[in-house]
Amino acid sequence: MSPQPSPISRGRFGLLLGLVFTLGVVLVGLRFLGRRAELAAPVAKPMQAPPAKGQVRVKLRSSASLNLDVSKNVRPDAPELGAKDLAVFQAKAGAKFRALVEELGYADESRGSGISKSAEELLEKLGSEPLWEQLGSEINALARAWPGASQEERQVAIDRISAIYDESLIELRRRLSDLR
Repeated sequence: MSPQPSPISRGRFGLLLGLVFTLGVVLVGLRFLGRRAELAAPVAKPMQAPPAKGQVRVKLRSSASLNLDVSKNVRPDAPELGAKDLAVFQAKAGAKFRALVEELGYADESRGSGISKSAEELLEKLGSEPLWEQLGSEINALARAWPGASQEERQVAIDRISAIYDESLIELRRRLSDLR
């Protein structure tokens, strides 16, 4: 009988052949990539031109030399609040209220208030609670002070009224959902 190679030696031979093939591919690829790198021109660093005659050189400032004064802070992104801006803000809040009532299915255009009788009764009950009476009187006081208020006071008033309206809408959503 002739000696036959064992299956283990065939597996080793295939593994060795695959390793040699992979190594060859890697070497050819590295040689190709290396040749391309030699052909590429070196990248020159950009030169910074000196300022032209008449241009002003600006001295860089560091934060260590800043003098921060709270009274001189300016909010350029805050728009100027005029006399009618409170009414516009309240109209937008009313639109949010109407959208909430429609979303929850309590809108009734046949009624004068535009909401169903059960939702109107709930609003009256909610408005008679001491917390909501106090919040309503706070909104009225801020609205009365609006015409003579400075820009900072108007911004504070808008922020406070917005917070009250947001809290009211959350509570109204919860209570209208409980009605069903």
